[in-house]
Amino acid sequence: MATSVSRYGVQSRQLNSTERWLCFAALFFLGFTATFNQFKAAPAIQFIGADLGMSVEMLSQIMGVFSIAGMLLAFPGMFVMQRLGIKFSIVVTSALQLVGSLICVFAPDTALFLAGRTLEGVAYGLICVIGPNIMPRLFPLKDQGLCMGIWSQWTPVGVVIAFFTAPMIFDAAGGAALAFSWRPIWYVSIAMEIVSIVWLLVSCKMPAIPENELVDGDPSRRKKPGRNYMLAGFVVCAFFFVWVFDYVANINTLYPTFLQNVKGLNVFDSAMLPNWTALISIPLGIAFGVVADKLNFRKWMIAGGYLLVALCMAFFYFTPGTDMTGPWTASILMGLCGALVPTGTRAIAPVLVPEPKKTDLVLATMAFATGVAQVVGGYIVSPIVASVGWQANAQFVLAPLAVLAAVAVIVFVKSDKKISEVRAEERARLEQ
Repeated sequence: MATSVSRYGVQSRQLNSTERWLCFAALFFLGFTATFNQFKAAPAIQFIGADLGMSVEMLSQIMGVFSIAGMLLAFPGMFVMQRLGIKFSIVVTSALQLVGSLICVFAPDTALFLAGRTLEGVAYGLICVIGPNIMPRLFPLKDQGLCMGIWSQWTPVGVVIAFFTAPMIFDAAGGAALAFSWRPIWYVSIAMEIVSIVWLLVSCKMPAIPENELVDGDPSRRKKPGRNYMLAGFVVCAFFFVWVFDYVANINTLYPTFLQNVKGLNVFDSAMLPNWTALISIPLGIAFGVVADKLNFRKWMIAGGYLLVALCMAFFYFTPGTDMTGPWTASILMGLCGALVPTGTRAIAPVLVPEPKKTDLVLATMAFATGVAQVVGGYIVSPIVASVGWQANAQFVLAPLAVLAAVAVIVFVKSDKKISEVRAEERARLEQ
């Protein structure tokens, strides 16, 4: 049974370029729909709680149960994908997302709503694993920079859509005057999820032989195992925790509150400033993905990105007073970081670890690190800020973490220029 299911969507031949990109487009739509689901609750979170009778202390669970599910499913999701196949796994994931949203939107009480959020989080966790693991199978290595550069923008795109549209949908539905005004936000996500399922059923296809098992895309030539830099792969993916903790858990989640309380911005303007970071990341991430393929400097993209994160946290994000020079500087620089760190991390993984199942393992580590950072951030960031203040948290927690990540990448991750030389030697030996 598992074998027949695992072949669902697998063609009897290799895919052409159009088929690859149509499949990618369907997967990307699913990805940013999942991110939209994660952040759609944030603008209306206090009104959701009021409608469902949640205490203030329980509000964090609206985001918490979503992230916990993603963390727990990182490694199981990898095994599910390997056992049941790509298309079956991704269609089921999309269906779980739809069921979760339907439960939320019709939930009469807190317990049922949180059950729905958990299912939405399950889908998000599976996409975190399955999505990047599909790319080496779908595209040849020469195209990995471009496809991973675009794929890495599924989070910024989802964030932008959520923070732009959720407040507008909420206000259009009646805003704070009506208890149920948050529910139309879920109606929009349900429509997106239905489109996603149909699109995946039509366009999600996999080649007869995964591209990462072929030599130069030639179906008649299978790769022989080359050297896998497993420690480097685990280090670079595990330290993605720092990116998610610093950026997602602190900036995407709490920075609007800082801007409202310290800088005096209104709700809309405080939500829009972090959006500029995401908007800057999107085109730059794609561009850096393409350039990284040509220049093989992914390691230094990642290390440099973390050092810029440290600079932003230490000196620009959380400046005192009402002056906005620091926040604007940080938001622009962080857009560059958003292009460097996620794109570089995802793109270097199959370079460091070319053996397919081992590639899956290091990318699952990245998904696990993402979930852990979101869960830890959800429970400790607010207490730390309340205890030491915004600026001290940035200077003594967030900036040192980013420096530590940069140092770990520099010390433990082999330069992809040197790896390209190793791969050339491996090919030369095989051809002798």
